[in-house]
Amino acid sequence: MSRQTLLFALLLLVALVAWQLGKVELVPETVVKTEHYQPDFVARDLVTTRFDINGKRTERLESSYAEYYQTLEQATFEQPVVYMFDEQGDAEWKVTAENGVLNTDDNVILRDKVHLDGLLPDSFISTLDTPYLELDLVTQDVRSNRQVNILGRDFQTQGVGLKGHLDRKYFELLDQGHAIYFNEKR
Repeated sequence: MSRQTLLFALLLLVALVAWQLGKVELVPETVVKTEHYQPDFVARDLVTTRFDINGKRTERLESSYAEYYQTLEQATFEQPVVYMFDEQGDAEWKVTAENGVLNTDDNVILRDKVHLDGLLPDSFISTLDTPYLELDLVTQDVRSNRQVNILGRDFQTQGVGLKGHLDRKYFELLDQGHAIYFNEKR
């Protein structure tokens, strides 16, 4: 009987040790918290127009689909079209893109197939194409850090990076710029 008791005690001791070793807590994996923002409102076929204090149109924004996020203070757009109007109320510039973001400080970031058209007959620039463009709706400053192609009445130019001002008709290519000028025979 003592042999059985000793064997039983040994078995109980092994079970107790195994139970204590099984209680070892595993370090939990670090969970990366990702934020999933839901839009506060969604719009399809959005058209919005902004007027100055005198009632003249300054900008018009169209989009096939838009989402507004209050916490991020921004709106996202699909197929945005931005029209900028001159002092007489005529559409002077039209900017289109595949995607866009409007921040609360009236800064528009346009991505993918950005195309700017000069709509007035005496416009210095006919078209501007780039994959990325930042446009400040208040100051009318434009910036890009990507490849830019500009076609004007008497020239064609391209380069990398752009800074300019739509109202002052000032555009500067920042790097790798080269141009072709067209001279008509007189």
